[in-house]
Amino acid sequence: MLIDQTQPSNIPVGTLLCKTRPRLNLGEWKYMDKVVWLRSPKEVTEEEYTKFYNSLAKDFSGDKPLSWSHFTAEGDVEFKAVLYAPPKAPQDLYESYYNSNKSNLKLYVRRVFISDEFDELLPKYLSFLIGLVDSDTLPLNVSREMLQQHSSLRTIKKKLIRKALDMICKLAEEDPDESTDKEKKEESSSEVDEKRGQYTKFWNEFGKSIKLGIIEDATNRNRLAKLLRFETTKSEGKLVSLDQYISRMKAGQKDFFYITGASKEQLENSPFLERLKKKNYEMDLEFLSDADGHLTEVEKDAKTTNILSIPKF
Repeated sequence: MLIDQTQPSNIPVGTLLCKTRPRLNLGEWKYMDKVVWLRSPKEVTEEEYTKFYNSLAKDFSGDKPLSWSHFTAEGDVEFKAVLYAPPKAPQDLYESYYNSNKSNLKLYVRRVFISDEFDELLPKYLSFLIGLVDSDTLPLNVSREMLQQHSSLRTIKKKLIRKALDMICKLAEEDPDESTDKEKKEESSSEVDEKRGQYTKFWNEFGKSIKLGIIEDATNRNRLAKLLRFETTKSEGKLVSLDQYISRMKAGQKDFFYITGASKEQLENSPFLERLKKKNYEMDLEFLSDADGHLTEVEKDAKTTNILSIPKF
């Protein structure tokens, strides 16, 4: 492990806070000594979270992350973490998806930087998340191979997945375009406008990752299914959730119908739709992708609704 000897020893290696600045006075060092992830979330401003994201992502465009989660895990395995959902997907996100070891999480152990290429912390379908994990439980001064086999790592990964999905679910719940709850507490118009359309942005950038998660992660499949969005024959270009579709099903309708194709025009003009159109049924229009098996996996866990491909109907 290389340590910059020009830094005070109590500054975490890898924060990039001092390497890009001239010599700092004592007050500045004290401020930087208490970095974002070591502070209480109540003490960190939105601007500080955004700047920290920009530093982690090496993104200085000024774009804000779509959402973030800052938390401390306690118990047998203790760690602090900050996770971000970025505003845009990297162009190469799905290239060599199953062969790459790409990770966007920095790993620290007791404030000492370990690695930013440690892909065991999150499953591949969540590899687009950016953030940092600082563990008090993992050992220092062991090989990467030994660290990968450490029992605490499985617990950390499980908690990170749960918090990541909580963060994404919250993004959907707080989006006024997604909400059907009329009893939600009133918010200022500026807060509503800021949150409007945020989940649609997320879905347009990372929807394929959610579909891949449904295929790959049986444990969290039901939670991921609630994050699915799709256009239908009646949604007028807007995205619809699985729960919204089911709530609008016709009396006596027991099946969720979907059709796949290369374009919206091709799907809407499919002769397979005619029988269902006559019954005034709503149909999911699925554009072809590498994750088309997701609805088949959702059907395995569906308890009250059959999911049927229209050409097979």
